[in-house]
Amino acid sequence: MGSSSVRNCLVLLLVAAFFCAHVSAAANGTAVLAAERTRRKDPIDGLRFYTGGWNISNRHYLASAGFSAVPVFVVAALWFVAVAAAALVACCCGGGASNYSYSRRVFTLSLLLLLVFTAAAVIGCAVLYDGQGKFHGSTTATLDYVVSQAGDAAATMRNFTALLETAKAAGGSVAATPPDLARSIDDIAARVNASSDELTTRTASNSRRIRTALDTIRRVLIGVVAVMLVLVFLGFVFSLTGMKSLVYTVVFLGWIIVTATLILSGTFLLLHNVIGDTCVAMDEWVAQPQGHTALDDILPCADTAVTAEALRRSEEVNYQLVSRLNQLLSNVSNANVPSQVGPPAYYNQSGPLVPLLCNPYNADLSSRRCAAGEVTADTAQQVWQRYVCRATAAPGSSGQEVCATVGRLTPAMYSQLLTASSVSDGLRRQTPALADLASCATVRRAFQTIINRGCTSLRRDSSRVYQALLAASVAAMLAAAAWVVHSRERRRRRECERFRVSPYRLPIEEKVLLNSPRRPYRRV
Repeated sequence: MGSSSVRNCLVLLLVAAFFCAHVSAAANGTAVLAAERTRRKDPIDGLRFYTGGWNISNRHYLASAGFSAVPVFVVAALWFVAVAAAALVACCCGGGASNYSYSRRVFTLSLLLLLVFTAAAVIGCAVLYDGQGKFHGSTTATLDYVVSQAGDAAATMRNFTALLETAKAAGGSVAATPPDLARSIDDIAARVNASSDELTTRTASNSRRIRTALDTIRRVLIGVVAVMLVLVFLGFVFSLTGMKSLVYTVVFLGWIIVTATLILSGTFLLLHNVIGDTCVAMDEWVAQPQGHTALDDILPCADTAVTAEALRRSEEVNYQLVSRLNQLLSNVSNANVPSQVGPPAYYNQSGPLVPLLCNPYNADLSSRRCAAGEVTADTAQQVWQRYVCRATAAPGSSGQEVCATVGRLTPAMYSQLLTASSVSDGLRRQTPALADLASCATVRRAFQTIINRGCTSLRRDSSRVYQALLAASVAAMLAAAAWVVHSRERRRRRECERFRVSPYRLPIEEKVLLNSPRRPYRRV
């Protein structure tokens, strides 16, 4: 399994929990995971330290994790307030005397800063777009991986119940299945099917929520990139042309977008921290599996009682099926004297005795080795084929077959025996998978794969997104300042050039300033 297809399933559920708020409160009595790493101040609990461990269903955990992103949120608040205050001061002081002083050095420096900050904002948007694509791709691949794991578990349970039903039918065709065993098969099949349906429903529901959350996040990030690029381009163009009113309009819009981008950056910083918590929690659980934990919200273990009972019934059904099949071979097919078996058991069978099928279990359901002369389920078809006779309809019977040549198995009996042996082999092959479900080994292996191949990539992708958001926000801030400064310097240069060419066309008050000994104009 490549690293591209194995990503942290947990992150997907974290995204769904944080952005969609669909996860219910966790059950009481769960084991605490990642207790040391998640010990942070909880803003909704009087800034006391949170001690509940990793739990995406706990609002105190999410609040304490969000508190780690407070510096970014503070920057967003300061930017919002600072720009609003600057705009208020500019409006209040806008009626003062105009200053047309101009410096080539200041103009050149403002142009250089405009180019640098605009390029930085564009680069930040490009990195953000690339980062969100990788983040979306990795999380989507992770979701597919988790859904496939849950689907495999559900398919294992469904295949098991189908085999049980087939075993009951196959047992009835070659030998009667005891009524109590048939009732046990029906009961455990119903319970396993209910557990499988619940797992399938829960997986489908979580998958829909997570895909919706991921698609929303992707659209938001792409929208941020597109809007910021448009604003940066317009601000750059309007600043170069000195369009004061349009520059201020773009700055106003940029003020809103940068604030939103900073808040989004803080949110992704929170998510990045939670990803690290998740990897630690899974690592602790894999090292020491515990009963009920918050990880059940990600990929729950199967019901231990149901799977253990299903495993026991599987072994019992398998033992009973093979035992009755061998009884049929011993008492009917391998019967030598017609008087020993009455009609319709005698069907003119003759020739070498048919080998018995190897029973994988003893009477106490312990594992059993095959005895000499027994055939295994995977070789039964080739071995038993040599004992099939050519059959004809018995005189005076309705459809009953008798051997017309040497052999001890009619084609119909051979087909029934093969069905029973394949069912037995299927139940035997399902035993390890069912045992893994009962011991939660399947979930443990899935989490181990995620830890080994997914955590590093997910941390890198989420870190890249929030860093790109922060970098693009800061670059846009500086670019907005450069727009205002450069547009002002360009207007001053234009006015200065105009005044130098035709000073007599100025208003009277500006002429006085122009002819003043301490005039603000400097020759360039």
